Amino acid sequence: MKQGKSVVTGMLAAALAAVPLMAASLPPGAPGIPAQMIVTVLPSAGGSRPANLQAGDLTVLANKTPARVIRLERLSGDLANMQLFVLLDDSTRSASLSVHLRELKSFLESLPATTEVAIGYMQNGTYRLAQPFTTDHPLAAARLRLPESLPGENGSPYFAMGDLAKHWPSKEATGRRAVLMMTDGVDRYWGTSMMDDPYLDEAVQQTLKSGVMVYCIYLRGSGLYGRNAWVKDFAQSRLIQVSEETGGNAYFEAFNDPVDIAPFLSNLQDRLQNQYRVTVEALSGKGVQPVKLRTESPGLKVVAPTRIYVP
Repeated sequence: MKQGKSVVTGMLAAALAAVPLMAASLPPGAPGIPAQMIVTVLPSAGGSRPANLQAGDLTVLANKTPARVIRLERLSGDLANMQLFVLLDDSTRSASLSVHLRELKSFLESLPATTEVAIGYMQNGTYRLAQPFTTDHPLAAARLRLPESLPGENGSPYFAMGDLAKHWPSKEATGRRAVLMMTDGVDRYWGTSMMDDPYLDEAVQQTLKSGVMVYCIYLRGSGLYGRNAWVKDFAQSRLIQVSEETGGNAYFEAFNDPVDIAPFLSNLQDRLQNQYRVTVEALSGKGVQPVKLRTESPGLKVVAPTRIYVP
């Protein structure tokens, strides 16, 4: 099975409410409020992951300016807590999701106790909550259902994604927020225009601001519009863009529904179990800024978001 283009993985990790607490514990001399992102450590070809990555192993450029790493924390043990929202497109074909429900339920039931899970469905540009965040994973799995499969029911998955990020259904402080979005990625409001999708960009801005990373699995939508190869190519490119900029990953099997999604879910779980929170010195300016991270450590690949939100 071919995995979709592997892209940067990571995210903004702390809600704004957590910033003062974190800033208070910074090393002496650290100016202002720092910025944070989540990075994922992967072994490169023939390599292996280290037991613990060191701050000196990373180089960060924020808005083309070197940024000093002042703290690096492995997100395990007491720092392993996170919230995962499973967001399903209600305009997906029933046949596309029905064969994968068992795999998705097994995945949810296998998550560690430190992960809270919520379930929701994209409808008419918003998200409908089916199950609030809970650590009762079998309960969350039981709330999964087949989509309504009405053509155009959602219109744009990016409206729903932005709505979820803006109205995240939990006020609880957590180290990480992530969305697993299963959709065809077709934006019926913007179509196949070669210009940047403003609805997608607005949703990404809100997602970055809310500290959410987005993982996507492509599933075909109902109706005729999304069956065109040209439309599918645009849609999958946008799913890749969302995952790159928010620090997730996009999964698909060419233009078809995947035979099974268990390998995708296994890869996702492996990524979530091997992440670090990177804190960099206070950056100039505010809002969304481009960011690049690299490492010279042999046998190691560290993937990070392409953009970061500076409060």
